Amino acid sequence: MASNTPLQDMAENFFLCSVCLDQFKEPKLLPCLHRYCSDCLKTIIQASHGETMKCPMCKQECTIPDTGVEGFKTDFHTKSMLEYIQLQKSFEKKDLKKCISCSEMKTATAYCFKCKHFLCDQCSQFHMSNPMFIDHQPHILNLGTMEAKSLTLEKLAALTEDPRCHIHLKQQAQLCCSTCGNIPVCVTCTYSNHKGHDLHDVADFAKKERQSLEMKLLELNKYRSQLYELPNKVNLVLRKLTENVSKQTENLKMQYHQEESRIKGRIDKSTKERETGAKDIEKRRSNEKKQIDIKRDEDLKKINQKYDHIVETADRKFEKELNELQHTFDQLESELLSKTESCRGIFKNLEASKELLTTQNENKLKEILHYCELLIKRYESCSATTSSILASNDEWTGAQCIPDIRSACESLIQEMKREFPELQSLSDFVISDITKVTVDKVTIIEEEVSVVDVEGVVAKRWWISGMTDTGDGRIVTIGSTPYTVFSYVAPSPCIAIFNSKGKFIQESQIPPAGLESVRYCCTLSKFKVVIVNSDEIGIYDVRDGSYYKRSISKVTTNRRSSRRHVSCVATDAINQSIIVGTCSKYVYVFDHQLSYKYTTTLPNMCGTSTDITAHRGNLLVTDYYNRKRAFSIKMENRLYKKVYEFTKPNLDDGDWGPFGVCTDKLGFIYISWKAFISGEARCILVQYSQDGRQQLTTRSIDNQGRIQGGRPGPGPPFWKSVAFFFFMWGYFKFLIGNLVKEKHNIYPVALP
Repeated sequence: MASNTPLQDMAENFFLCSVCLDQFKEPKLLPCLHRYCSDCLKTIIQASHGETMKCPMCKQECTIPDTGVEGFKTDFHTKSMLEYIQLQKSFEKKDLKKCISCSEMKTATAYCFKCKHFLCDQCSQFHMSNPMFIDHQPHILNLGTMEAKSLTLEKLAALTEDPRCHIHLKQQAQLCCSTCGNIPVCVTCTYSNHKGHDLHDVADFAKKERQSLEMKLLELNKYRSQLYELPNKVNLVLRKLTENVSKQTENLKMQYHQEESRIKGRIDKSTKERETGAKDIEKRRSNEKKQIDIKRDEDLKKINQKYDHIVETADRKFEKELNELQHTFDQLESELLSKTESCRGIFKNLEASKELLTTQNENKLKEILHYCELLIKRYESCSATTSSILASNDEWTGAQCIPDIRSACESLIQEMKREFPELQSLSDFVISDITKVTVDKVTIIEEEVSVVDVEGVVAKRWWISGMTDTGDGRIVTIGSTPYTVFSYVAPSPCIAIFNSKGKFIQESQIPPAGLESVRYCCTLSKFKVVIVNSDEIGIYDVRDGSYYKRSISKVTTNRRSSRRHVSCVATDAINQSIIVGTCSKYVYVFDHQLSYKYTTTLPNMCGTSTDITAHRGNLLVTDYYNRKRAFSIKMENRLYKKVYEFTKPNLDDGDWGPFGVCTDKLGFIYISWKAFISGEARCILVQYSQDGRQQLTTRSIDNQGRIQGGRPGPGPPFWKSVAFFFFMWGYFKFLIGNLVKEKHNIYPVALP
């Protein structure tokens, strides 16, 4: 039986793990009786998914215990056999081992399974004879005897010590617990951990289990012959399978060769048919290609003719555009050359004007200086004579000379009191900049400019009658306090100055001239403004607020013309003149020191001068109240002659009359036209070219205007009716004069 088989006769691979291919280490037994190392079995369990695993050798499924590897039984029998084999190999190699008794490294001759340590020869004899180790003696194995070499499994079991309790490790196990998987337990455990379990005596339980196992072994042996005959049957079937495979292979080869021959025949036939079909297709392709070439040549001929015509048409069109472009730029260059000549002429005129003005001012200053020198000599002579007579104490001399001396002193005192207000103005004269020549058309800005209230003006309820600017960008407005019909107190003329953003700077009042409060103004120089009314012309200095004036009626030679109402004023920088227009044909001309020069008349086609402005040596005049026409006139021998007439706007069938005129820095001309359409006054602003002969743009400047017609004259009704228009037109003159293709921030004064 297997129990009598010597251990050395057992196959060596019986003790090898099929996973790591090494001797078992802590072997665990599966239900299929295959063994694996504890670590190898743990790896198998980790690779499995679920609650079951398959044995790597027989593929039988087994349930994985809840405790994992520890839940499988340890194969103590295999473990004991491995322990003995290791002891035997160690003895055969004569390895030095530490004796458990003498603690010296010697060749071991025995092994105590109870001590689980090696013994040397001397200590093993002591171990066998000493009564102290009487319970060890049955468990001592002599490694050098023949008995050790022929050790059977039964003898090995007798040598090994009974297992100890799995809880009380120091106590020998007397019972086994079937409830817990036949684990060894001591008597103490029957009252504690294993109380109520199915407990058995180890000897009785082992005998019973051994008898059951022998019965199973007999049953297995019944099928032994059948099991060993099965490989022969399988080999026989394999031989028959090989023979059948050989026959089928030969049959398949024969069928393949037959089918291959048949397919090759069909391929040859198909090749011939393909070649024949390809030749036919190539023939038909060649014929159709010839037809296509013929058709293409015909179509290309037609297309070429069509596009030749298109190209000729395009050439004619672009040749025409090129000619027009050349003509346009020829005209442009001609205009530029003409403007260059004009600019050169203006430059010469300005040079001559500068020399003339300088000479005039120098001569006047020399006259004043010569007069002062003579006056000083008279004063010194009079002073010396007076002192001499007073010192002589001669009564006859005093009686005869003192009356004459006193009379001479009175006239001398009057002349010494004389002031020269024009003296300051002689140091300042205006020479205009040469207007920048350009061919670009400047359009009026489309944005509406808001009218804002300026501090102090609305509160005082001023009437604005004139507005202009100075060379340093300040805005000058002239107006008056309101006229009351129940009072004969004349309105007080006022001048207000604002910066370019509408911020109030200063205010001045000028003496009133009777009941006439309507005044007009224009720029004279960088810091000076000309102000006129019906019988007064003056120069206002914005720096210190000084105002120098003269009476028009006292200096003009034509008394009849001097009673005409003044309607406008302008300065001519080229001729160094101040031109004052009236509501008649008469025009007064002053120099920049307010010295009267002469009075002239407008041409017969002009009835009145509603507004005037100087433009490149000519005078632009609007006549709203009489002719409703606008002209450009030129002075020749102190008489004005017509140069050209401005074209009236053709808009809404209105009878448009020109009210105001001004120019911008580029020389473009702007005229405001007014007409009554359906009982409502409308006002537009027309931009003309620099030569005044072409209208460029038109826009409305006062869609809500209610401006009364009639000739200007003194009195509150006229002031109240035209004050707003004077303000608006003065504002537009100021705005246009400061615009060159871009919008400036202008803040005009609001009316009450």
